[in-house]
Amino acid sequence: MSGETRSYCQYLIVHSKALALIIFILLAIVLEYVVHYVLQISIVYTHLFYPIIIIAAIWYQKKALWVALFFGSLHILVTYLGEGSISPDSVFRAIMLCVSAFLVGWVVQCMILFRDEEISQKHELEKTQASFQNANKKLNILSSITRHDILNQLTVLLGYHEIAEEMCTDPKFLEIMKKERDAAEIIQKQIEFTRHYQDIGIKAPVWHDINEVLQKIRTDLHNDSIALHSPTANLDLYADPLFPLICQNLVENSIRHGEHVTNIQVTYKLTDKDLILIYLDDGIGVPDNEKERIFERGYGKHTGMGLFLTQEILAITGLSIRETGVYGKGVRFEIRIPDGSFRIFDSLKE
Repeated sequence: MSGETRSYCQYLIVHSKALALIIFILLAIVLEYVVHYVLQISIVYTHLFYPIIIIAAIWYQKKALWVALFFGSLHILVTYLGEGSISPDSVFRAIMLCVSAFLVGWVVQCMILFRDEEISQKHELEKTQASFQNANKKLNILSSITRHDILNQLTVLLGYHEIAEEMCTDPKFLEIMKKERDAAEIIQKQIEFTRHYQDIGIKAPVWHDINEVLQKIRTDLHNDSIALHSPTANLDLYADPLFPLICQNLVENSIRHGEHVTNIQVTYKLTDKDLILIYLDDGIGVPDNEKERIFERGYGKHTGMGLFLTQEILAITGLSIRETGVYGKGVRFEIRIPDGSFRIFDSLKE
């Protein structure tokens, strides 16, 4: 079929359904007349009407019943002219044409209703998502402004507090002022901490190259006494955009709480369906009675939020984390990644 013929047929079917249907009906009339009335051939040629009825049902749903009534009446008429009587066979075939048109038209109409409803729900969902994103954006702006103002005031407060400590000579008051300063510094750390985690769950998950994530952490580490080892294979994980911050938080925890960490290793193992991403260090580890508590909100010696938020961020995309190390030999965090959320490349990616 040439390009011009193909374009003409496409235009005829897509842009002029009524004209195309009339042409099909005319061809069917000619077929009815030639085969049954002129040639007197008694075959089940009415089966050729079904494709036209189906096309009419797809385009016009239940209105295709009128096309079926026309074909059925035409068939009965031609049979009568050819045989001199109306046979039960011709009436039965006419009824079957009408029943087929009704059923196909009804099914197509239901499918169109379901499709329109799904499209409507999709549009509503998109509008709702856009509204949430807009609201979150405004809240983040407000949060950023508020955080900035609070930190400025805390800086002023700590400055005056330092001056007050230098002027104070009473040991009892100095001890109280030291506790005040510690409390203010904790508030400062917690507020600064929220800057990194204000976008939790807002943005869609993305694929993360583990080696690239660890390489960036290694570059920013500025600590030659600690070696950070990556997986030998190229591994991608599908997770929240804040996943690199999780890896950074684990490394910072090792440095802050491991006491004598010199080696950090990230590796993985495959189970039946899932992948386990394993984070190891050679520090002091986590006591058995704290392995679950370290993921509780507020537990810890720093902000008390790092591992709690780590667990929450991973849960957004169906990932989970637990600590399974031996106390005294270092930590072992295992992050379970479900099937479909990881990709392994044996060679370097282009």
